[in-house]
Amino acid sequence: MNLFKLSFMNLKQNIKNYGMYVFSMIFSILVFYNFRTLSHSEQFNELQDIKVVSVISAMCAMVLFLFFIYFISYSSKFFIEQRKKEFGIYTFMGVENKKIALLFAGEGLLIGIIALIGGILGGILTNKLFLMALVKISNINKVMKFEISYSAIIDTSCIFIAILIIVFIKEYIILLKTDISKLINATHIYQRDDSKNKTLQGLLGLIIILLAYTLIIYYKKFNIMFAVAIMATVIMVILGTVLLFKGFFTFIVGKLIDNKNFLYKNTNIISYNNIIFRIRDNNKVLAQITILITCCLTALTVSLATRTVFTDSKKDDYPYSIMYEGNLNDKVVEKALIQSKEKIDFKLDTKIIPLKTKLAYINEADLISYSQVKKILNYRNLDNENKFLETDLKNNEAILLIPKSMINAFNFNVNINLGNEKIKIIDSYSMNLFGRMRNDQGTIIVNDNTYNTLKKQLKEKEINISSITLKNFDNSKEISKYIKENSKLQVYSVDNFDDSSYSFINAIYFIGMFLALVFIVSVGSIMYFKCISDASKDKERFDTLRKIGTSEEYINKSIYKQIGIFFLFPAIVSIIHSAVASYAVTNLFNQDWKMTMLIITILFIVIYTIYYLITARKYISLTK
Repeated sequence: MNLFKLSFMNLKQNIKNYGMYVFSMIFSILVFYNFRTLSHSEQFNELQDIKVVSVISAMCAMVLFLFFIYFISYSSKFFIEQRKKEFGIYTFMGVENKKIALLFAGEGLLIGIIALIGGILGGILTNKLFLMALVKISNINKVMKFEISYSAIIDTSCIFIAILIIVFIKEYIILLKTDISKLINATHIYQRDDSKNKTLQGLLGLIIILLAYTLIIYYKKFNIMFAVAIMATVIMVILGTVLLFKGFFTFIVGKLIDNKNFLYKNTNIISYNNIIFRIRDNNKVLAQITILITCCLTALTVSLATRTVFTDSKKDDYPYSIMYEGNLNDKVVEKALIQSKEKIDFKLDTKIIPLKTKLAYINEADLISYSQVKKILNYRNLDNENKFLETDLKNNEAILLIPKSMINAFNFNVNINLGNEKIKIIDSYSMNLFGRMRNDQGTIIVNDNTYNTLKKQLKEKEINISSITLKNFDNSKEISKYIKENSKLQVYSVDNFDDSSYSFINAIYFIGMFLALVFIVSVGSIMYFKCISDASKDKERFDTLRKIGTSEEYINKSIYKQIGIFFLFPAIVSIIHSAVASYAVTNLFNQDWKMTMLIITILFIVIYTIYYLITARKYISLTK
């Protein structure tokens, strides 16, 4: 019997162990293939409105490529650890080390090729659905035909075969260097404690993480550039997470064990005594999983939050049906409204003074009084309106309204000179007053007394912005057409809104969702592999408990609790990490993140819980 046939037989016998790995690989390759088709599909590249998505998808494919190197390497290491004893038996049967290494490395290569074929076939079958969904969610009216992208097949095959060959060589070398005497006893090596005290490292990790949170939340107050702050935060969070899992959680669990009332309650004596060693032995893997989950949740939250740029774009660009600079009761406008027979929801005029400013990235701004903004709030709901209403502006104090389209990464709480007055900006945030009409420039709000003082001192003249909102908000075309034909008024009306200019945002959101889904599936698989690899080590322990009369129900409860704790710690840390990261990134783009983060967290917990239940049940079956 040649090595290929033997590898194939081993694969058939161990197909249950490989099931989760093969599923994760097929799904990941399926997604990768679909990403690559976006770069090669002629019918997709004809869509100019979302052509930028091809570039984004190529970047996402590169991220997947780097992630798969880690995932496949980790998975192959798991399978080697699982079957070291089997390697030892082959050795004592007289099989050469080279042949054993070739046999099992070849088995891993064979699994990878099967997953590659399955993933490409799945990608071909789902590609039309993928393209249709992408076009649909981008609000583009185009029928996508079924096509097979041979370029994408070649790209996907070459990349994954290259990864598989590299992993094959790595496995072969590892197995060649493995000490035969350790192979037979490999499954008995467990609960080693090669560190005297990791508690200080764990506490240091917690301190570093808290400092990282402080940096990214308050970087504007410290006058630190966002790029510097985010880079430093990422490095500190990674370092802090690694240190945290080295000693902090074992310290917490150790304290719980010291509490005898807690220890002897229910199944705690079995679950917690075992988990303290498991966390210590697997601290690196737990830290890596935490970072991966953080990336996944942050990507999802930011994708969904930035999607509101598309859903709110019409309201942001055109907050009223019709806007113009001039008298609210202009005769031409009144005649246009009467002829259209459109019902008016409300009419509003607002007085402002256009200014030149020397603020960072804001060269022009509108000066407006506090009472004028309050008048707008009587008709419209605005972002941060509660924050605005709670602010009691004193003389020569101001609030700066940042354009929603502008990156909010600067500290605007500075003093500026207006007229003969020194104005202190005490707060800055986004609030859309006039949309596209004022070219997304900033707005400075002062109290009425300061406004009247500056009105006398400034050279710039006060202007009146007239706004009309129709009952049928979008029916402004005929009205604006009449006004333009019969007056010199420059009209900004909602019928000019072009939603195609925002199509690519929805497409990017769709791709981000797929990328995050791959991470979730892969992270769940890694947790599954890690827990299952410990099952063989724990089997003797649970067999001993059964012999002394411990009930099966009691053992199963202890296993569920033990695996639950192992799953829980990375989830808690990653959710906190991603909440802080999501706040920082969405705040940068003036987006709300709380509800989005809540929805994403709930969805993640549901999927993560499913993986936990599958893992726990598999663990129980392996320890019986």
